[in-house]
Amino acid sequence: MLARCMPLLADVERMQAIGRAALNVLLATPGVDPDRLAALGYGTGGRIVLELARTGVPFKAIAVVHPALPPASADDWTDVTSAFLLCTGSEDPLCTPEQVLTFGRALQAAGIDWRVNIYGGAKHAFWARPTNPDGSPAAGTTHTDATVPGVGYHPEHSVRAWQAVLDLISETLPAKSPKS
Repeated sequence: MLARCMPLLADVERMQAIGRAALNVLLATPGVDPDRLAALGYGTGGRIVLELARTGVPFKAIAVVHPALPPASADDWTDVTSAFLLCTGSEDPLCTPEQVLTFGRALQAAGIDWRVNIYGGAKHAFWARPTNPDGSPAAGTTHTDATVPGVGYHPEHSVRAWQAVLDLISETLPAKSPKS
């Protein structure tokens, strides 16, 4: 996984192109309201969402869970109007609470509405249930395939992070009332 993710994380233009391609597919879908966009990304996907937001996509909400954060610069976010949710685990070696707070300070300086949830005892990819090599669910919290240190499932925090995402979307994109 890291062999594929690390080169991508080093290529901002490629991440933006991937994000733009996905957004174009979404926007071409009948019934999609371009004025009610939200973005959610986990890990590298979270970084892609952030890079896409920096290009000026008018998301109403952005939620990233244990993302790879870009360098913290308020200048990159001054034209962004999205509300942000950043979630990570206290034991995540790839998206540490310190990195999240540094990034949050940049958002704060840019005047962004942001919030952060740091889940005590959670590691990187705490939302990902462990699987066996054949893809079937594995018992416990440890992945059976070799992975990088600091990755582990946390069932309680997985549910809590998902609820935080739903809360952000509910707040920023309230349900439309039916037309009379």
